[in-house]
Amino acid sequence: MTDRPPPLPQDGIFRSILLVLVISVVLGAAVALVGELVYHDEAISRAGAWLAVLSGVVYLFFRILGRREARRQARRQSDRRRDQAWNDFDERDE
Repeated sequence: MTDRPPPLPQDGIFRSILLVLVISVVLGAAVALVGELVYHDEAISRAGAWLAVLSGVVYLFFRILGRREARRQARRQSDRRRDQAWNDFDERDE
């Protein structure tokens, strides 16, 4: 098994997940509005509202998770660069 780092927020899988969640929020809000204004049904309105709220919470979770992973990978990359710079410096001394 390879040591492949987790995907970053700019990778395709993260963008796809975020896009689906945004669509779910919009769809939930639309269902809530249609349920309330067109059908006058409180159950449909509540279902749409819950869909919008839960999708929004999961969206925020993925944004936070992606931001944390991006920071972690940036830190690793800067550590590798710093280590490489020290290794280059040590090799020049020899």
